[in-house]
Amino acid sequence: MSFLELAILFVFGTAVGSFLNVIIHRYCPSFFIFSRKIIGGRSHCPHCGGILRWFELVPLISFFIQGGRCRRCRARLSWQYPLVELLSGLIFVVVPFYFLGPISPISPISPISPISPIGPIGLMGLVLVIAWVLVFLTWLLIFFIDLRWFIIPNELNAAIAVLGVFITAGLALGQDFISPFSDSFLRYYALIFSPWPGQVIINHFLGALAGGAVFGLIFFLGRGRAMGLGDVKLAIVSGLAFGWPDIGLAIILSFLLGGAVAAVLLAAGMRCLRDKIPFGPIFVVAAAAIVFWGEKIIAGYFQLFSLPLG
Repeated sequence: MSFLELAILFVFGTAVGSFLNVIIHRYCPSFFIFSRKIIGGRSHCPHCGGILRWFELVPLISFFIQGGRCRRCRARLSWQYPLVELLSGLIFVVVPFYFLGPISPISPISPISPISPIGPIGLMGLVLVIAWVLVFLTWLLIFFIDLRWFIIPNELNAAIAVLGVFITAGLALGQDFISPFSDSFLRYYALIFSPWPGQVIINHFLGALAGGAVFGLIFFLGRGRAMGLGDVKLAIVSGLAFGWPDIGLAIILSFLLGGAVAAVLLAAGMRCLRDKIPFGPIFVVAAAAIVFWGEKIIAGYFQLFSLPLG
C-alpha cells in the first residue's frame, strides 16, 4: 500500500471517528444505539448546545485550533474527541496494512498476515480485511461506552457476532489454501493448543463456546457482581471472530491486565475494593494485543522456560 493510500485511509478513518464520537457522547442505555435520537440531528456543543459549523467539525484539526474549547462558550472539550478520531484513523491504516502489507492490489498478501495463504487478494481477502476493520471500530465503541456507562450495548455485541460469521465463512471458503495454523494470530503455536488444526468452523465455534464458558462461569459464581452479562456476550462473539486458541490467550491476557489495572487504581487511591471496574475496555485492549502480537506473546512465554545450552 502506498503512502497516499494510507493517508487517504487515515483521513477517512478520522471522519468515521468523528461519527463514533457522536454515538459515544449521545448514547443512553434506554435508546437503541443506532436510533435517530442518537445519530440524528446536527452536532452541537455539549455545554452550551450551540450548533457546530463545518469548520468546527474537521477531525483532529478543529479541536487543536480551538485550543480544546468551544468557540462560543469557551468551555473545555473532552480529550475523548481527538483520541477517538485518532484511534479510528489508525484502525483504518494499521489493520489493512497489517493484513495486506506494503503491496499493490494485485500482489500476494503479506506472509505476516493470518490470511496470507489465501493467495492474491480478491473478494475474500477484502471481506476479511473489512470485517476486521469493523470489529476494531466496534471494539472502540465498546471501550468508551463501557468506560462511561458500565454497560456493553447488545447491538454492538450482535455486530461483532455477524462479523465473526463473515470472518469464519471467509476463512472456511479458503480452506484449501489455508495451512493448519493460518487461521490463528498465534501462527504455528496454535498447533499446540488446537485439537482440530485447520478446521476453521470447529475452531471458531469452539472459540465462542470457550469465551462463553469462562466468562459465564464467573458471572454465575459471582451472581453478576464479578462480571456483567455484557462481558459474557462480548467474550462469546469475540471468540467467534477469533476462534480457538486465540480467544483463550485473549482471556488470560485480559485477566492479567485487569489485575494490573485494579492494583494500580487501588494503590493510587482512585478505587476501593467495593468499586466496580468496567472489564470491557480491558478485554478490548487484550483482544487487540492478540491480533498484532499474539505470536510474540506466546513465543516470549515459552522463552521463559528455555535453558541456555553449555
